[in-house]
Amino acid sequence: MEEKQYVEYDKNMITEASIGNVDVVMYDVRNEPFEVYGFYDYKEQPWFVRMPDEVAAEVSDGVRYACRESAGGCVRFSTDSRCIAIKAEMGAVGYNSRLTLLETGGFDLYVDGEQTSRFEAPFTPVYGMKEGYEQIMKFRTSEMRNITINFPIHSKVKSLLIGIAPGAALGKGKPYRNQKPVVCYGSSITHGTAASRPGLIYPHMLSRALNLKMYNLGFSGHCKGEPRMAEYVAGLEMSAFIMDYDENGGNAEYLNSTHGPFFDTVRAAHPDLPVIMLSRPSIFPESETHNSMREVVRATYLRAKESGDENVYFIDGGEYLKKYGYDDCILDRIHPNDLGFKAMSEAILEYLRPIVENGKDFN
Repeated sequence: MEEKQYVEYDKNMITEASIGNVDVVMYDVRNEPFEVYGFYDYKEQPWFVRMPDEVAAEVSDGVRYACRESAGGCVRFSTDSRCIAIKAEMGAVGYNSRLTLLETGGFDLYVDGEQTSRFEAPFTPVYGMKEGYEQIMKFRTSEMRNITINFPIHSKVKSLLIGIAPGAALGKGKPYRNQKPVVCYGSSITHGTAASRPGLIYPHMLSRALNLKMYNLGFSGHCKGEPRMAEYVAGLEMSAFIMDYDENGGNAEYLNSTHGPFFDTVRAAHPDLPVIMLSRPSIFPESETHNSMREVVRATYLRAKESGDENVYFIDGGEYLKKYGYDDCILDRIHPNDLGFKAMSEAILEYLRPIVENGKDFN
């Protein structure tokens, strides 16, 4: 007789594969009153993508693939339903021995209050899922709530249906304070690799802390500061720009050839845009590699400051993990875990919060 694993005995570890016999009415998030964020032309594209395919292809094959993953996307709405279901049609679900399936293919749900947002429930795929799944969560009470559901980090999503109880109210979600998004450009770290679920990537943490509309242009392994990518970013409407790609910069020589020109391209199109530059987070902050890469990023910052630029900021990636202890903040030798992303978001907030409180694009 085949021996069972302990998770087959623990009811709290069992993932239900369907909504079952619960009566819900399904709505397509591409239609009103739902508001979807973090995607390019989502009402017309067959998949939820983060960039136009033709532009991504001009950057690189890696970016063309990575931008099809739904990291950083979310949908907002309000309802008084006591249950909320999802039905997702998906493809290219990310399975990786170092990552959780809840991160790569799951959704998670937050209730948005007046000042803060509270995590309520995950939507967890069944292991082995390849083409999508459906699931339901239930509240203890029936009351009007503002809801945010975050999309998976490392999977493609073709469609998402939201189910609520028959007769329940359905309306728009909590409005963001900014019309133009804060754009984050970076490596697998910005993409969100190693967060345990979607809502714990640092762009979502920033979004919840200040009620900000974010746009995640993190491309795992393929964020190299290409000129075509700089041109695309420069053409976006933004309220602030977070520049965090030195982890994919290869070496200091290559990074030096791209980092300054990338910033210059963005700055030429947005003379007054707040720009926050980060060097890579590291558990070896005194290493030669970390120091050489950090100095390239810092040099771009110092050159801008010396030219009179008052809207540029620098964050040393070797410092902010120290707050919670380097060892506890990293999944492997590269990627911050949930605690690492918390440390990262707190470091960014020291600069972003005053920008938001004083900036015309946020009020």
